[in-house]
Amino acid sequence: MEPLENAILRLEPRIDLIHECLGMGAFAELTCTSDGCFLGRARGDCGFNFFLGFPSKKALQRTKALFERLSLEHQSLVINRLCAQRIPLAAVGIANPNS
Repeated sequence: MEPLENAILRLEPRIDLIHECLGMGAFAELTCTSDGCFLGRARGDCGFNFFLGFPSKKALQRTKALFERLSLEHQSLVINRLCAQRIPLAAVGIANPNS
């Protein structure tokens, strides 16, 4: 199976919420606050010092569409990574497969 990073980087547009959440965008890492806002950690920084706010409806729709273009195996890896980072799937526009 192709590495997850390669599969994600093949998706267009290349810079999107899914890329950011997985550390492949402008930020090394994102986190989600309890109220659903996103904070970003810059590479080389020790804290989440960038307030990004809530994703737009368009960003959520785009993320869902990109996610659906991944294979089931890669979708599972994305879900595992988001869960490990404590980012709720709904916060990025992905439906919970267990619901």
